[in-house]
Amino acid sequence: MTKTLRQPPIVFLPKLVYDMVTSTDSSGLPKAASLLPSHSVTWASSFRPLLSKTMTSTEQSLYYRQWTAPRPSHMDYGNRAEGRVDSFHPRRLLLSGPPQIGKTGAYLQFLSILSRMLIRLTEVDVYDEEEININLREESDWHYLQLSDLWPDLELFKKLPFDYIIHDPKYEDASLICSHHQSIKSEDRGMSRKPEDLYVRRQTARMRLSKYAAYNTYHHCERCHQYMGFHPHYQALSFPLTPQLYESTLHAFAFSYSMLGEEIQLHFIIPKSKEHHFVFSQPGGQLESMRLPLVTDKSQEYIKSPTFTPTTGRHEHGLFNLYHAMEGAGHLHVLVVKEYEMAIYKKYWPNHIMLVLPRVFNSAGVGAAHFLIKELSYHNLELERNRQEELGIKPQDIWPFIVISDDSCVMWNVVDIDCGGERSREFSWSERNVSLKHIMQHIEAAPNITHYALIGMRKWSSKTGSREVREPFSRCHVHDFIILNVDLTQNVQYNQNRFTCDDVDFNLRAHSAGLLLCRFNRFSVMKKQVAVGGHRSFHITSKQYCATHLPWQGQAGVPCSLEASGRASLLWVSGSDGHLFPMQVSDNPVAVVPAQYICAPDSKHTFLAAPAQLLLEEFLQHHSHRFFPLSLRNYGHPVLSVDCYLNLGSQISVCHVSSRPHALNVSCSDFAFSGLLLYLCDSFVGASFLKKFHFLKGATLCVICQDRNSLRQTVVRLELEDEWQFRLRDEFQTANAKKDRPLFFLTGRHI
Repeated sequence: MTKTLRQPPIVFLPKLVYDMVTSTDSSGLPKAASLLPSHSVTWASSFRPLLSKTMTSTEQSLYYRQWTAPRPSHMDYGNRAEGRVDSFHPRRLLLSGPPQIGKTGAYLQFLSILSRMLIRLTEVDVYDEEEININLREESDWHYLQLSDLWPDLELFKKLPFDYIIHDPKYEDASLICSHHQSIKSEDRGMSRKPEDLYVRRQTARMRLSKYAAYNTYHHCERCHQYMGFHPHYQALSFPLTPQLYESTLHAFAFSYSMLGEEIQLHFIIPKSKEHHFVFSQPGGQLESMRLPLVTDKSQEYIKSPTFTPTTGRHEHGLFNLYHAMEGAGHLHVLVVKEYEMAIYKKYWPNHIMLVLPRVFNSAGVGAAHFLIKELSYHNLELERNRQEELGIKPQDIWPFIVISDDSCVMWNVVDIDCGGERSREFSWSERNVSLKHIMQHIEAAPNITHYALIGMRKWSSKTGSREVREPFSRCHVHDFIILNVDLTQNVQYNQNRFTCDDVDFNLRAHSAGLLLCRFNRFSVMKKQVAVGGHRSFHITSKQYCATHLPWQGQAGVPCSLEASGRASLLWVSGSDGHLFPMQVSDNPVAVVPAQYICAPDSKHTFLAAPAQLLLEEFLQHHSHRFFPLSLRNYGHPVLSVDCYLNLGSQISVCHVSSRPHALNVSCSDFAFSGLLLYLCDSFVGASFLKKFHFLKGATLCVICQDRNSLRQTVVRLELEDEWQFRLRDEFQTANAKKDRPLFFLTGRHI
């Protein structure tokens, strides 16, 4: 018995099988090597190389991937029909090991982890805040009664009053805009938030991403991998695409702008796959224009409006993948980036068109990006009109709209209305997720669309009630995702100096010019909470906090990636010429509060490493009561703001007026203003214009100019000393060094 146990097992085989197992071919390999690894595959070619005895398990796996083809019963059989070069999925997993070693357990554990990861990746936190200042909305005698209208009737819409009140919840701490004399209680406005609570206290909701969502760089699927291009995290994988498909070329695009007094030169980075959106003097030659469709085009295969997305600090987290949101339809999408971030955005989004801002705007805010997008788009419209006019197309037939979208817009929704009630104003409604393509093509098909200057939609909220969606259209402020008519707004500019509230300022300028702003209340956009980048990229620190300059690295003025080390880290600081300089700083900076953002001229105040405009806006938001003490919580007597909207904080209200001839302004006859704000006022503001308004006794004035000489000239030109008293100690400046071009302001008291 013991002798039997020591013998190897005996297997009885048919002679045909025995001969196959034991026989060898001419190379000495057993003929069994020619057996297929699975019954669901077949050999791709009879001229394949032979297996080698020295092959490792990995090499054998690659051999079978290359020289076998899936049969119809195999899960990868459809890959060739989908245009893949290889036969098998590049991320197919194969677990190999002896029996009972734990392959099945490892596989189930892997699936559990992967499931949790996928669920987390398909859920996002979106802002879920109800509109603000609803109880302050002016009641009008005119309403848009046609509840079932898909598009606004132009003549009816013109009769709607413009709603000056800001309702977007992100502006909870912004100054109220008064359009008529109204009694507002302090509790209606609430308490202003601390700067550190600005992002923490905003309400969000966890939402599952729909099939129409916009994605960041972490999303990968077979449908949109060509749209995305290579991603640095996955370059090691055997994608069927080659880097040559995503080669890009750099093109200069210059145009003159009289207000800046110089030529503006921008740069486009255009991938080879996107060159069909542009017109070149010859293949690979000078960039001439960006192609624009016709107003009369009715194709459902593409979106007519080019989309521009300004972004900073969000190369990984920005939602720039619009493939699913557009349902794969053709569209032109341009990322607007700063010069020093060009390389990192190009690395993460190699198949996206990029508009690189001039170096002088490296330290600028979002207002500069909006300003350049609009001016570039109008210049391009003129070029396209001239080009297509030679083809017999009328200039007014060229599509004049562009889209300016935030980089955090993630999903879009539509409200379905059922007007089946017995009364004309009774209805029921439900909300569902739709694609951006659906919304854009609906808006682009609107009758008389070229008569509207700005078109927008609601911010999504789970707290939305029937009141917000009852009327399908409103004349009011639009934010975050706007469709802009660059033809009608030719003479209305964004303020290129602004960091905050530039959209509110532009909305007021456009309305004052007599243009129509239309919000589609049945459409809404969801905004994802993104914890990095954006306005948070701007840090205000003391220049004493900076220790040493570090040398530039990289090419073409683009710094390479710099990491924190030890007890020191790096901060980008702007110079007076717009260059950003890396500074090595301590990890224990001295706190700089908004009260320190201004100082007296020629004082020994600690200078700050931040743009002057940013210091001004932040100071006014938190400490404007120092300039306008009579205006604090005095909502019936607002501050008169001429030609601009600056946020003076939630406890101070403002009344916006335009000095332009024939401008649409609110009636100010009932107002006695508690203050006057003159910000970089131009020649349209005259002494006779200001004398039309009435001020309370003791009201205060704040004049803001770019230098001290301009302050004195403005006081003389506007004859301000006739009604306002000034003192030498009432002159201030932003806490910038002279080379950083501080802003100066003078305060006075009404006599």
